[in-house]
Amino acid sequence: MNTMETELFPADRVPAQVPDVEWNAASVSLLPERLGRPYLSAVWNSAVVVARAGGVPVGLLPLQHLKQEAQAAGGAGPLAVARDLFPAPQGSSHLFVGGCTDLVAGAVVSAALSPEEARTVRRALVDRAWQEAADRGMVPVALYIRDEEAADFAGPGRQARRLASLSVLRLPPGGSDTEFLARLSRSARRTVLKDRREVAEAGLRSQVRPAAELTAEAAGLVAAVRRRHGEVDHPRLVRLRLAQWAADPGGERVAFAVSGPAEYLAITFGCVAGNRLEVYETGLSDDSDSRHVAYVQSLVHAPIAFALERGITEIDLGLDAETPKTRRGATLSPVWAVGPEL
Repeated sequence: MNTMETELFPADRVPAQVPDVEWNAASVSLLPERLGRPYLSAVWNSAVVVARAGGVPVGLLPLQHLKQEAQAAGGAGPLAVARDLFPAPQGSSHLFVGGCTDLVAGAVVSAALSPEEARTVRRALVDRAWQEAADRGMVPVALYIRDEEAADFAGPGRQARRLASLSVLRLPPGGSDTEFLARLSRSARRTVLKDRREVAEAGLRSQVRPAAELTAEAAGLVAAVRRRHGEVDHPRLVRLRLAQWAADPGGERVAFAVSGPAEYLAITFGCVAGNRLEVYETGLSDDSDSRHVAYVQSLVHAPIAFALERGITEIDLGLDAETPKTRRGATLSPVWAVGPEL
């Protein structure tokens, strides 16, 4: 690889700086077409470090910081996590390295790079971000780094701390449902077959729709889930957020809806990117005896059927709620936070 250089750009200028080539990233949220999302500008200052080798862009790393962090309430979001793990001194603020808006951070690298070249690019991007933070008197933090990239974000004067676990379902390439079931452990296979019987007995119906068509129906279900976790989120605000997500470029946005005789009981949103399906959010009714069956069907089984039909080989089921995912064949992978040594 040629000599590499890095440069910082405002996020809304990045699409013009990078060619229309194939990129690899831990999530569709990090791909170039999403980095300049205009609705982030009201709260966040967003920039991107661009790495070039021989004048050709080979890597991208988003950087974000709150415009008024000192006045911001921590809540349950990334700022609260950053303040807890890597507190900023009085008068300073945090620089979120690798992004932080969708519970994933990471670097974007050219798909043409070898694994070793990709690691070199990621490390150069992260080193530049840490230098930017030092120059601005900010505290650099990278939250929700996937395990494959954690070593490239760590380095001298930094520490990595485990934050959570990511649930991932891996499917046979071009596989059938029979092959999928055969790969499961005996216990997981029993659970999956039992789920299918319960869905049929409850008379539940599943459908896959474009995500934009179901944001209104899902808003109340998502707000209900938030209430059960002690968070207040008005359905109108939820609908706006879901609509923004559904309209974002990059990937195919779909919804897995499960309904009873009269209403939707569960809706899960996901995005197809290459051979991966990433689950974004699930809404679930409070008022049905079939809510657990509907939840598992929407979150796990409907996405599996969709993925097998499309030849998708990996489903990112997200963080938390690990038990219902691992009981149906998902495996767990560590998710990390990286910040300065204290």
